[in-house]
Amino acid sequence: LGPVLRAIAKHTGMVRGTITLLNREQGELVIVAAHGLSSKQLERGRYKVGEGVVGKVAQTGRPMLIPRISEDPLFLNRTAARQINKEDIAYLCVPIKMENSVLGTLSADRLFAEDIDLEEDLRLMSIIASMIARAVRLRQRSQEERDRLLSENTRLQNELRRKFRPANIIGKSKAMQ
Repeated sequence: LGPVLRAIAKHTGMVRGTITLLNREQGELVIVAAHGLSSKQLERGRYKVGEGVVGKVAQTGRPMLIPRISEDPLFLNRTAARQINKEDIAYLCVPIKMENSVLGTLSADRLFAEDIDLEEDLRLMSIIASMIARAVRLRQRSQEERDRLLSENTRLQNELRRKFRPANIIGKSKAMQ
């Protein structure tokens, strides 16, 4: 997913970008790939569904465009990546969806200018998000399968330990003892 964000930055002028994925067990969106963020900023990038712009986009399944983040209280700046010139930053966020299921979000910061068509950027990001959706779905399924296999492996190891302890292998007769 990182190369996708780098390509968007290279060709569109995006300053920062993130891809969040929904952890269905915890009901939380977590940044899994980013462009223009430090590792500390990445760690802070967690959102509940419905919280802030990212959470609202995940909840409604509809894209959001904020021309100036300094004017919108819904924008949380959870990563604290936007320290200066907030009035000059536009924020675009689109859902990553497969059918009617929201898997995560794709978002980008862009320097605001009157001559830039942010609606066009939003349409482009929606197209990119739909292309990402298939890869995300495959990743989720493989991760869920891996987690299931690890859980099964742990359960089987515990069962083997319980059944085949040395006390169960060595007989109880006097000769064996």
